[in-house]
Amino acid sequence: MYRNIFIVLIFIICRASSCKNCVEASYSFAIHSRFSPDNDSISVGDTIYLISSTSKKLTDVYSGNQIEYNGADNLGSTLSIGELRINSTIPTDAVFDFEYFSENGRIYNDRSVSSPDGVQQITYQETETEYKIKIGIIPKKKGIYAMGLGDGLSIKRKGAFGCQRASFAISITDTEQHFYYYQNWRPGYTLTETDMKRLYCFKVN
Repeated sequence: MYRNIFIVLIFIICRASSCKNCVEASYSFAIHSRFSPDNDSISVGDTIYLISSTSKKLTDVYSGNQIEYNGADNLGSTLSIGELRINSTIPTDAVFDFEYFSENGRIYNDRSVSSPDGVQQITYQETETEYKIKIGIIPKKKGIYAMGLGDGLSIKRKGAFGCQRASFAISITDTEQHFYYYQNWRPGYTLTETDMKRLYCFKVN
């Protein structure tokens, strides 16, 4: 089941809360991310940055109201990473074809999830005014790769509001995403609108 989802590189990690009074996601927000530089090919040892930030004053897509959403506990997402190998019908798990460092937020590997060799965990950093991440990704070997961003979920909300949850729709914007690498690897497949919001492809020379 997980690998079928991995084919289109869309991952949604839902994490349970231990807070007794938590409710289901009561807000839904949108966050934009980008990759930089967004060249279609890079060299081994180059750095790609995953960058994302959003004001803590967010618009709820359910109601259209602006919400001051402070204290999101462990607001996070996932980054799936696969190599598009010739004669393979699914992306090959490729988390460890790269090195990583965090300038804002955190990227890490959780061995307790399904297929941890194919997906990294990301946590946003909260500042006085925003949530943000800036993560460096450095390829160690040649190949054609695809990365997919998952949606986010705030496990709980700290403070006077208890632990209300919120869902975060995370999409890629302001980035050349090089879909042709995926389409050449998987001929006949038409990328959906959802795929195109989450998918980023590139070649490592």
